[in-house]
Amino acid sequence: MRFTRLQAKLCRTLEGFADRVGDGDLSEARPLEFVIRGESLSARLYRRFNGTPVLVIDAFVDNVPVNPSITRWVATRSAKFPFATIHLDRERGVRDIGAVLVSHSMLAEEVQPDGLGETLGAITWMARRARRGLEELLERDGVSQRDQWTDTTDDVDDSDDESIDEETDERQDDGPARPASPKCRPREEILNDLNALVGLGSVKSTIHAFATTHAINQERRNKGLAALESSPHLVFVGNPGTGKTTVARFVGELYSSLGLLPSGHLVEVGRADLVAAYLGQTAIKTTKACERALGGVLFIDEAYSLAGRHDDYGTEAIDTLNAFMENHRHELAVVVAGYPPEMQKFLNTNAGLRSRFDLTVRFDDYTDGELEAIFDDLAHTYDYELNPEARMRLRQLLASWPRHRGFGNAREVRKLFNEVVRRQAKGLTNKPTLRTDLLRIIPAEAIPAPSQRTPANPPNAGYL
Repeated sequence: MRFTRLQAKLCRTLEGFADRVGDGDLSEARPLEFVIRGESLSARLYRRFNGTPVLVIDAFVDNVPVNPSITRWVATRSAKFPFATIHLDRERGVRDIGAVLVSHSMLAEEVQPDGLGETLGAITWMARRARRGLEELLERDGVSQRDQWTDTTDDVDDSDDESIDEETDERQDDGPARPASPKCRPREEILNDLNALVGLGSVKSTIHAFATTHAINQERRNKGLAALESSPHLVFVGNPGTGKTTVARFVGELYSSLGLLPSGHLVEVGRADLVAAYLGQTAIKTTKACERALGGVLFIDEAYSLAGRHDDYGTEAIDTLNAFMENHRHELAVVVAGYPPEMQKFLNTNAGLRSRFDLTVRFDDYTDGELEAIFDDLAHTYDYELNPEARMRLRQLLASWPRHRGFGNAREVRKLFNEVVRRQAKGLTNKPTLRTDLLRIIPAEAIPAPSQRTPANPPNAGYL
């Protein structure tokens, strides 16, 4: 009842400031839509996870073309706009057109009419400023991409508002440019390439199901039906060398082909790329990493290392990441990877973090046959061939490998292949002539002897 009264009170107050009022009742399902000073705004009231009511006001700059330069520009504006966040909102199923939102949130129970009026005035001013900056950016299509990503609001004429803070016009270093975006391929081609990977049956099934669910939801929207939105953020759990980074690249491409992300490029980071050694620097470092991934996928390997000790800045990196994901929804997908138990602890470090990851993808250890297939792929790539005796010895060796926590899977196979090549080359040292078949054939002596196998391998030992 208290929440309902607060909602009605704030709704009346906002309508009193508005030049024109549209639809809505201030709820999350039906935000209140209104116009002030020619700017379209919406407001909604919701409860945080702890029950605290929060009022959010958004100003819109509609019909903005979505491209890498626009995405980058929007990502770097928050430092220029006092007390508000600015992000790109892309309509589902529409790849090239979106809207820029200038947003401000406040504790609803502390809102006073005078302060609310000042807030509305500031937001409408910032919406006009953002619109002029975007117009200038679009007019500079003939300029190099890096020039397009520089601050275009510096030269905007703001003489109509004397409250502009000069410090917000200072140029800032935008940091390193984002990696080149992969060429968008058809969904079927991406899924076929995923299917061609050795093993990973459960991973392939999960990714296929996600793509199918998105297609069905899009069809429901086209027919005017409600559709459940799935979070694009994923948790990858499993031992090293099971293809998590490779699958993350496919996920980025798939999201781009489905219209969920503008580019789908992959930015891979670890703890060292996010956490700094000094107070206040971690948030900056983490934000820069997130900005590089805008439009694509941020892949955080061994993400649980951020939630290790309580006396370092890993928690600051997690909080910064969580806030960035909230402010840039539909512009970024985050994939976190690591061992299952540690990843559960990582997700529990922040109250809002776990709710952002709907789907956990499990990467099982490769079977002996799948490890052999990976070895064969490497041999084929480098023009080698196993003779029958070497084939038998390879199978014995792979079967002797203990499957424990931290087992390297494909990494162990690559290490083995390199060792086999060295042993084969050593065996050719005293040959008077090196025929092609001698250079290509791997003999049994080049395969190391089987290791001493543990008495029993429990199922999914890598997850203990």
